[in-house]
Amino acid sequence: MRYLSSGPVDKEYVLSSVPLVARLSLAATVMLWASLTLDPSAPYLASWWGASFPFATFVVGVLLANLILSIFSSLSGYIASREGLTYALTAERVFGLGGVVVPSIWAGIVCVGWLAFSIGVVAEGITYMTALPDPTYYILVILMTSLFSVTAYLGVKHMVKLAYIGVPLLVMLIVAGVSLSVSRWGPPAMGGLDMYTLPLVFGLVLGTFVNGSIVLSFDYQRFCKKPLDAVFTAFVNFLGFWSFIIILSGIPAATTGTNLYSMYEILGLSPLALITLFLLAWTSADNQLYSASLSWTLSLKSVGKTAGREKVVVTAAILTVILAIIKLHTFAVQWLSLLTSISLPAGIVLWTEYYIRSRKKLGENIKNWNIQAFISWVLGSSVIYYLYVIEGLWYGLLVGFLVTSLTYVILPRGRPS
Repeated sequence: MRYLSSGPVDKEYVLSSVPLVARLSLAATVMLWASLTLDPSAPYLASWWGASFPFATFVVGVLLANLILSIFSSLSGYIASREGLTYALTAERVFGLGGVVVPSIWAGIVCVGWLAFSIGVVAEGITYMTALPDPTYYILVILMTSLFSVTAYLGVKHMVKLAYIGVPLLVMLIVAGVSLSVSRWGPPAMGGLDMYTLPLVFGLVLGTFVNGSIVLSFDYQRFCKKPLDAVFTAFVNFLGFWSFIIILSGIPAATTGTNLYSMYEILGLSPLALITLFLLAWTSADNQLYSASLSWTLSLKSVGKTAGREKVVVTAAILTVILAIIKLHTFAVQWLSLLTSISLPAGIVLWTEYYIRSRKKLGENIKNWNIQAFISWVLGSSVIYYLYVIEGLWYGLLVGFLVTSLTYVILPRGRPS
């Protein structure tokens, strides 16, 4: 390993492989991931989607996208479990000792961006349901970000403890709210399957976690004891938990035209909604901050700077407050499109290197900048953005995947430096 620690003791294995003795049980890794996929952005987005598309199209789009996300997460999680490396450390072995700064900085930005998105949604929801004055939004953003940073600061074991409390309670709260909604207004009309809008639903849902299925799968599934545990965790949490929360959150919108939290208010269950919002935000926030701190700590190392992971968490929290104050969540469509077109090809490069070029043996003798990796990344992103985002062609993602992978395989390897 190039780096051995980020301080006296690298308890979070920021710059080294996680040893088997420090790995977590399957139940712990599933709960840790579930605490991330039970995210407050889902009710916000699902309420919009549930009211905008036929419910059958909405459900099929959600399930198809989460099947693909499960596969993406399995590809990353398998590598993470075998090698015990974070996303940033894996990217270092592919993009190079100097080149790693680009994918790792981007990965951290996306994590902080999603956190700001979630914090903004929660602060706005609480302000609305309590009828507090508008400035309360900004106070809540600062207070919640500060509180939610605590578990990310303390590390993954404390995040698991929160997950064991938060995840079961969240599931019960959401099921209770939706059950009451259905009992009062009935189930939503399924409608027909609209093949014209299905690719749009698929792409929007895919964008919600395309970065997480790549980056966060490395950062958390490295704690899996076996590669099969990582694959199981991927499918349970994307095809299971993420589908669960999006579809259930979309039911009130499809039935009554209201979002999940307005439905709670109509039913006289505002306290239940506030608890749900708060827990959704906390269990998701610490995961995003933690992952950002892993990527940015290595980014600093790659440019010759040193900072402990805990200090990076504080910096990420400050940036989160700034982004939440400018209300990043109001730019949902643009944000999701950007994530898909940029984050996915970076992951494809890692998968191609590991499964095809190096045949499951990542080397440590790496070029300072792996130019082939960056060429493949840029070409793949350009193809996805043009075909899928601009032209709206359903096969744009597939073409972008093939272009990225084939370009990386075909381009000759440079000489190690």
